Amino acid sequence: MDLVRAILLALARRDKSTYLRWQAGLAAVRARGLTPTHNEAFAHHVQTELCLVDALRAADLPSGFRIDGITLPRDPVTAAKRLRDHVPAWSPDNAIETDHEQARLQYRSLAATPLNAQETAYAEMLAGLPAARRDKVIELAEHLTRH
Repeated sequence: MDLVRAILLALARRDKSTYLRWQAGLAAVRARGLTPTHNEAFAHHVQTELCLVDALRAADLPSGFRIDGITLPRDPVTAAKRLRDHVPAWSPDNAIETDHEQARLQYRSLAATPLNAQETAYAEMLAGLPAARRDKVIELAEHLTRH
């Protein structure tokens, strides 16, 4: 049963690290002022979560099965959540946030600088538009920056 414990802990650790990477990516997207969407980090997190649940289901754990002092319930989804909450995250190469640190610093530097005359004029023009037209202009600007 020690091999089963080692495999379940490794899968739970991987699941937690993919969850944290996904959340860090969402935070970086929000920091840049963009709308978060489901991306490959989300898909990777879902896959690791499904692997953990499937491994728990396949292990067919007896009632009262313990790993590192916690008792896992027979329900694989509840057991996966409890196990994931218990293990520390693992990142093999670097801290999870460092992948997005460059974008965060760039956003902060751009947000900190005062508006120039042209940007101020744009802001005044937008403020003078009705709300529906202002939303339409902002939506078009966001669409143009994405494509």
